Amino acid sequence: MKISYLSHSGARCTVQFYGCNFECIGCFTSEKRQEFTDVTPERLHLKIEELECKEVLLAGGEPTLSREELPSFIELFEEKVILSTNGYLLDEEYITELKRSALNEIHIDLKAYSNNIHQWYTKRSNSEVLRAIELLSKGEIDLEVVTVFIPGVVDLEEIEKIAHFLADLGDIKFRIIRYIPKKDLSRRPTEEEMTEAVSVARGILSDVTSSLEYRRHPRDRVVVDLL
Repeated sequence: MKISYLSHSGARCTVQFYGCNFECIGCFTSEKRQEFTDVTPERLHLKIEELECKEVLLAGGEPTLSREELPSFIELFEEKVILSTNGYLLDEEYITELKRSALNEIHIDLKAYSNNIHQWYTKRSNSEVLRAIELLSKGEIDLEVVTVFIPGVVDLEEIEKIAHFLADLGDIKFRIIRYIPKKDLSRRPTEEEMTEAVSVARGILSDVTSSLEYRRHPRDRVVVDLL
């Protein structure tokens, strides 16, 4: 598997997979280093076990590009494993494989509900992503949908559309992230805008959180040597 880095902070280990099948205009990883380490699932698991983490986050990049190795890698863990993905490659067959691997939770990063916005932002259609959310909404793996609030791009109207889409499938967890400006795409949303977005979504769904309330990615993380 191609891994950009392994880090830990407190009880969580984060595996940052290298490479992505999206070409997001506002990608937060595009300006970071492009090196990776090619490591076997067994070797990576051993490294994580040495850190004694209680929770493992698989993020990227896009972890599902390691389609064949990912389920067997997840099977190695007794700890809670969370997969953070853009959802594009999560077809029915692959979701079944992930269920068998005892994956605990999936976070799908839904860039936009309107396909024209999603296509422009990622260079990919969102039909596969929406289908993956529909499949996962049936249960067995805990599901959370995550969307970045980008003023003028993915703003209040899109947040409301996403909330309605999720509500039609069930009471799915929804998290709204505050955009960090990259490449002059947009500005950082104000706290008032974020609060309004959360309020609108909570009028439709019961379980809505935001990055204003608490950070999931602490600043005190330590990067671990994989060699």
